[in-house]
Amino acid sequence: MAPAIEVEQVSKHYGALRALDGVSLKIEAGEFFGLLGPNGAGKTTLINILAGLVVATGGAARVMGHEVVGEYRAARRAQ
Repeated sequence: MAPAIEVEQVSKHYGALRALDGVSLKIEAGEFFGLLGPNGAGKTTLINILAGLVVATGGAARVMGHEVVGEYRAARRAQ
């Protein structure tokens, strides 16, 4: 079974600002997790990428095995 959330080397740049720089994580179905960090660490940017609201500059993000960009309808239904 595919992980519930899988993020591989995701980056997001806004001009010279790097909001995310090579973030990777894997969360299996049924696991609990939290995103912790100071203001400006990229937590909201990562969640917005997973929700399909922001397109990552690089890397890949999947929800229940579905790419959040290429298979956005299936990824949103899986959420």
